Amino acid sequence: MVSWAITGATRGIGFEFVNNLSADPENQVFALIRSRGTAGPLEELASKRKNIHIIVTDISDPKKLAQAAAEVFEATTGSLDVLILNASSAGPDTSALAPSAFHGKEEALEKEINENVKTNVISNIFVINSFLDLVRNGKEKKIILISSQSGDVEFTRITGFPNLLGYSAAKASIMVIIAKFASELAQYGIKTLSLSPGWVNTDAAQAVTGNPEVRNFVLNLFHRLDPNVNGPAPVDEAVTNMLQVIQSLTEADSGKFLTHHGKNAFGDSGANVDWF
Repeated sequence: MVSWAITGATRGIGFEFVNNLSADPENQVFALIRSRGTAGPLEELASKRKNIHIIVTDISDPKKLAQAAAEVFEATTGSLDVLILNASSAGPDTSALAPSAFHGKEEALEKEINENVKTNVISNIFVINSFLDLVRNGKEKKIILISSQSGDVEFTRITGFPNLLGYSAAKASIMVIIAKFASELAQYGIKTLSLSPGWVNTDAAQAVTGNPEVRNFVLNLFHRLDPNVNGPAPVDEAVTNMLQVIQSLTEADSGKFLTHHGKNAFGDSGANVDWF
């Protein structure tokens, strides 16, 4: 039996990871969520699949994470095979601003950066450290960050996308930290990976790109990378692709940032390598 823990499991990509993995009774799936109040579909799924364990926690609180890790320890007799860091947030409502638009809005800039760093960087480090002993004892020994193209310099440079300042900076930061964990933990056989899901048709994405004007704006940016992009991929397709990458992760790729097709984000020349 392979054990998996997924943060941010109530909806979107996180929920689909739980749905996909729990379809195999040989998997033991721990869905880490912030509140049961918004977990209706997850609760319904868990009532049908006994290999789903719902754990309420707060990824910004090490004490609550320690309690969550203790629950996993008890259920698995002390191990965890794969930890998937999926929970994230785009931060304050200033995320649509370009960098220069923060001139004269210094407090808003600090909030934009600090809230994203707290949610997308520090909290993920808390999660990794809280579950690290369990992963050391696992068979697969994998830590996976669901990241974003927004944190990639070449993606930003080629598309010319100036927004999501704090989110992009935080994603870039946590990907470096994931690589540092790879360096530190290689001696224990633990592999880490930052993984882009691509453009996925989640509720959060629909809230942004559901507006036709915004959708066309995003498409025009993405067409600078790939003129064949027509829109976001279904969530189940994206998760299936990512699981193939996760399951084939080797020591040689530990610490890298890969697309959902297992490719390096960009080649040596800066050419696009299959983001979509």
